[in-house]
Amino acid sequence: MKDCTGCFACAQKCPFDAIGIKISNGFSFPCIDSVKCRECGICEQTCPVLNKEGRVGNKHTSVDYVYAAYSNDSVRMSSSSGGAFTVMAEKVLADDGIVFGAAWSDSMSLHHIGVTKLEELDRIRRSKYVQSDTDNTFRQVKSELKAGRKVLYCGIPCQIAGLTTYLKNVNSDNLITVDVICQGVPSPVLFRKYLDEIENETGMITVDANFRTKEKGWRCGLLLLLRGRDISGKEKIFKRTKKNNSFYNSFMKGYFMRESCYNCKFKRQGQGYYSDITIGDFWRIGTDIPIEVRNYEKGISAVICNTDKGKTFFESCKDAIYTIKRSYAEFETNGGLYVEKKPENNNDAFEYLTTHTWKETQDKYFPLSFRQKLSMTFWLLLGEKNIKKIKYFLGR
Repeated sequence: MKDCTGCFACAQKCPFDAIGIKISNGFSFPCIDSVKCRECGICEQTCPVLNKEGRVGNKHTSVDYVYAAYSNDSVRMSSSSGGAFTVMAEKVLADDGIVFGAAWSDSMSLHHIGVTKLEELDRIRRSKYVQSDTDNTFRQVKSELKAGRKVLYCGIPCQIAGLTTYLKNVNSDNLITVDVICQGVPSPVLFRKYLDEIENETGMITVDANFRTKEKGWRCGLLLLLRGRDISGKEKIFKRTKKNNSFYNSFMKGYFMRESCYNCKFKRQGQGYYSDITIGDFWRIGTDIPIEVRNYEKGISAVICNTDKGKTFFESCKDAIYTIKRSYAEFETNGGLYVEKKPENNNDAFEYLTTHTWKETQDKYFPLSFRQKLSMTFWLLLGEKNIKKIKYFLGR
């Protein structure tokens, strides 16, 4: 069970609907109904971890360059990085296609959904630091492909691997898969606990969460903006900066992730990436080799084309996005490319959190240092654009 990624390709492939869900340590796992099960083995053959063919994805060993990409300012400000996903999604929607991605439900649980209209696209934009439920979207993709429709599916690497094995023997010429560089997935159950604590404090019901706003810049410490509604229906925005955002701070230090994330099979140390295109933040671009990017503080995406189909598709989008070729070596400083190390006291912290608040757990197991707090305050006061100017003046 420790290697199960929770992609649920097995449940969606099972012809007898014999696989349900059980919750363990805050995560969903497949659970076989022995009455319905016919022991056909299809679930094992579909599992991207257990599949018997031993298929290997792109390990990026032969990648020389990646694209630094950024869209217009309005798209970038509504995105987590440079807006590359939005541009690709709009391309598919313009061809009467369907785009799948992760969206918040009314109860603030995260599920993959398919959208067919531009006005629906915002629901599946931006990074969300919780594991998403793929629901029946693999089945939907298969149905759409058989109908001849163009499909773009965006998820984390293990989800794309699951979709790939699920679609074995299905004509996928009209499918573009995009994976988002993933450090690991935190527990939806623990995120719900975090929201409950905030809602009890504010008296609001959360209706939306933006984990990385750009009010002060792309890499600023203002990391969580929640939109809530009170009992009368009036909406209000409340913020959790990095100083008091214990949920995000636990993520940054590798706590409370799915067990499979600590031994991820879908990075270049494992089976590699199964997607046509990999996207992520191009952190630290320009640190060693200068780059001129308009409004850098609004964000820059990194785009890696893993397949010829992915390269052809992204090339077709380039009229709507600015691109600059940069070396892969510059991009590979992104921590999400590497398997997360499990903190030694992770299990103890998890047990403690079940009976204590998030703040109490942070103070005990992953407290912020004075230097970290000071740095966050500095970033929030000045903003990324002003800090960049100061660094330039100081020759850094």
